[in-house]
Amino acid sequence: MRKAAVLAIFGICIIFSLQFSTAGRQGPGREVTFTKDVAPIFFESCVYCHRPGEIGPFSLLTYNAARPWAKSIKQRVLSRQMPPWGADPKYGHFRNDKNLSDKDIATIAAWVDGGAKEGNPADMPPAPKFTDGWQIGEPDLIVKLAEPVKVPATGTIPYMTLPTDYVFPEDVWVQAAEVRPGNRAVVHHAMTQYGERGSVVDGPTLYSPGIEPMVYREGYGKLIPKGTRIWLQMHYNANGKETTDQTSIGFKFAKAPVHTEVRMDMTPNFNILIPPMVQSHEAVTAFQFPADAKLHGFRPHMHIRGRDVSVTLVYPDGRRRLLLHLPKWDDGWQYFYMLSEPATVPKGAFLEVVANYDNSPANPLNPDPTKAVRWGNQVWEEMLNFYPVWTEVNDANRNDNAPILVPIKQLMSN
Repeated sequence: MRKAAVLAIFGICIIFSLQFSTAGRQGPGREVTFTKDVAPIFFESCVYCHRPGEIGPFSLLTYNAARPWAKSIKQRVLSRQMPPWGADPKYGHFRNDKNLSDKDIATIAAWVDGGAKEGNPADMPPAPKFTDGWQIGEPDLIVKLAEPVKVPATGTIPYMTLPTDYVFPEDVWVQAAEVRPGNRAVVHHAMTQYGERGSVVDGPTLYSPGIEPMVYREGYGKLIPKGTRIWLQMHYNANGKETTDQTSIGFKFAKAPVHTEVRMDMTPNFNILIPPMVQSHEAVTAFQFPADAKLHGFRPHMHIRGRDVSVTLVYPDGRRRLLLHLPKWDDGWQYFYMLSEPATVPKGAFLEVVANYDNSPANPLNPDPTKAVRWGNQVWEEMLNFYPVWTEVNDANRNDNAPILVPIKQLMSN
């Protein structure tokens, strides 16, 4: 939930006493300043979100913008609430890992403890370059919701699956795609879908807080067949003001031949039934590979009763490899966990996803622990959906073990 994410960032919630020692951590060993020590950390790990016009509620691009939040920043990085990531570092290696190093955490803590001083302005590194507007660069095609959506000032807004205003006249290979909310203040997330009234989930991209647009490197792409109309599943949050939204999608098409289609399937467990007043209820879903494949990443999805989730690769011979463990699920931050190196997977292997739910009064987000909960789109209902990102092995990619996604930071620096 956007509300939960913003509360976590601002610290407008109950702050528990946090005992933390930097013993054994390597700080800079001198007076720590913003310009010399802290700004490089923020520029590398934080300002993609924490800059004007993006989801972070305050900017970290300058000392004057960051200084009022110093104590809150320290508390959040010590507890590893920020940058939000959630994955247990003992399992899996991810190219988009957002965790700060122990050294960086110690540096930020030392800066705050030392009075959060600015330092010499001459030590300030150049600010990162950002693209205004489309993060993927100027799109070849922009489509938008066919009609503006009226978003009420109050109340819970049901999910909507809405058509865009364009039908593709021919087959196209998409190299990059980005969803841009028309009104970020009320858009919680948006998923691209196609098929009859958006019945197929394997769309080219999605929007959710903290998720970067997907940009594939040369040779890889998503096929959009002739006659396709993209639909958007929209989740809105009322913010106290009646408003409208007309979200759009930008596409960049492949300029070079595409030898491998990138797949993103959805494997839901529609049979979820969580009893009332239980603190831990298990549910499972799985995805089986129909061919020899390379697994590039995945995204589990639950709602506000989600407690924890793990993803395990199970080989045909019974071997098991734990790829991801999220010990504390956060509905406000739901990432694609992209592997540092793709996993080569034989036909018949499967991904086992095990989730636990807290439908008890101990869950502060639980709207009603006395009710049983079933699968449903709304946040007061529950889901266990899983989205693997994979490619079928072929002669062109058999020996290619590099990540298929181009980091947005790399695009911005070009």
